[in-house]
Amino acid sequence: MLSKPVFTELCHKKTHGVIASVIRSDDQGPARQGDRLLWADGKLIAGTIGGGSNEQQILQACADLSTQEQIIEISSFLPGILPSCGGSLQIKLIKVDFGNTKEAAFWKKELTMNTQGKLYLMGAGHVAREVAWLADRNGFIVHIVDLRKDLLQASRFPDSCKLYCESGKHFFSGNSLSTKDFIIIAGPDHATDLAVLKHAATTTARYIGVMGSKKKIASFQEILKKKNVWQTIEDRLYAPIGIKIPSKTPSEVAVSIVAELIQVRATQLSIKQ
Repeated sequence: MLSKPVFTELCHKKTHGVIASVIRSDDQGPARQGDRLLWADGKLIAGTIGGGSNEQQILQACADLSTQEQIIEISSFLPGILPSCGGSLQIKLIKVDFGNTKEAAFWKKELTMNTQGKLYLMGAGHVAREVAWLADRNGFIVHIVDLRKDLLQASRFPDSCKLYCESGKHFFSGNSLSTKDFIIIAGPDHATDLAVLKHAATTTARYIGVMGSKKKIASFQEILKKKNVWQTIEDRLYAPIGIKIPSKTPSEVAVSIVAELIQVRATQLSIKQ
C-alpha cells in the first residue's frame, strides 16, 4: 500500500492520519474485504476503497474522525452510498499517530508494500527507465544491469534502484535468484538479448519477460529448442512482454509491462493460460 520512503516521511513528520479498512463486503460493489486507504495531511495518501463518490464520503468520514476508534456501517451511515452497485460495506476507521514509535512499528508491517521478490532489468534503455520508475512505485525492488555507462546513470532511475555495469552473463554467474523474482530482458540488440535469455533460463525466476516482436521471439524459440533450453522456460517466459493494450510511447509500454508484473505477483502463478 505504501512505499517505504513515503512511510518514513510520515514518521519523520510525526503525521497523524486515519486508516479506513473494509472489514466486511458482500462483493456487490468495487470494494473488497481487506481493501484500505490512508488519509493524512488533509488528503488521500495511498490505497483505495472502490473510488468515486463512495470513496469521497469515506475520506470525509476520515477527516471528521475523533480520537476514538469507530466501526461504521457504510450502507446506513452514509445513505445511498452504493446506489448503482447495491450491497453494503463495513468500514473500520482507525486514527494513527506515525510519530508514536510503537504505533509506527506496528503499522510499518501492515502498510508498507509487499515487495514479493525483485525485478531485474537487463537493459537500461528508454523503456527500461520508465519500467523502473513505475515498478518502484508499485513495490518492486529494482535492479538494473547494463554495460552502457551513458545509460546506466543514477539520475535516470529512482534512488532505491541498484545499478550494475556488467554483462548479463557476469551478473547471473555471481547472483542467485529465487522463485519470487522477475527478469525483463531489454538489451540493445538481438544477440545480446538471446545471450542474456540463455543465462536467465538457468535461474529459478518465476517471470522472464523479453521485449521485442513476435518474429524475434520465434527466432529465439527455434534456437533455444535446438539447445533443449526452451522447455525449461516455456511456462515462465512472457514474450512478447506486457498485457495487450495499444501502447506506443515508452511510458505506455511500461504501463503494459508493469501491469503484467503486478498480475503475476498477485496470483503467484503463471497467468499465461
